[in-house]
Order: sequence, then C-alpha cells, then structure tokens
Amino acid sequence: MRTAAAPGKTTIEFCIAPDHPAIPGHFPGAPVVPGALLLAEGLHRLELLAGAPIQCQRIESAKFFRSVAAGATVTATLTAADRGQANVEFSVDGTMVAQLTLTAARPAAADAHE
Repeated sequence: MRTAAAPGKTTIEFCIAPDHPAIPGHFPGAPVVPGALLLAEGLHRLELLAGAPIQCQRIESAKFFRSVAAGATVTATLTAADRGQANVEFSVDGTMVAQLTLTAARPAAADAHE
C-alpha cells in the first residue's frame, strides 16, 4: 500500500483480493468488485491513513465509469473541498473508474465554537 499527501489531498493505493467474500457470485466467470465495496474500502483506507474518521454525512453523488476487476490495484484520492465537502476519485492504471462527492459531518467541538 503506497500513500501520498499534499495540502488538502490524500492518496492511497489498495487492492481488493479476488477471494474477498463479496466477489464470488458478482458476475461469475468475470469477477468484478461491487461498487459499494469499492467505495467502502476506499473510504476506510483513507480514514486509516488520515488517522481519523471521515464521518460521511451524505453522499452527494457517486458515478461509476468502469468496472474494477478483483485483484486490481486501485488508487483513491481524497480532495477536500468547500463547506465540508470532499471529492474522492478512484482509478486503476491511471483511468478513472469512479468518482464520489460527499459531505462530511463536522465534529461536535467545531459546532460549540460558533
């Protein structure tokens, strides 16, 4: 797993193993990673890298452009945007496979200071 960070941007690479329990039966003969699993694993790994939960309050949009083969190396890039929003792009071999825009909940401590 490789990681990188830039101001407001976090990137991580991960792989969902072909023997993951969600893979069998998801298109037998041509196994692909279910979209929900791709998003969940990507966000979870980004949280681990950040050392804090993303606290996704709402998914504003999720677009899937290509399927992801089981065992493929996926790059997830989280970019902070305005007003608690963030964008996450998922790519395989430099080709975008999915894009997610989410609104993150603000921590309770931040609300107390307003």
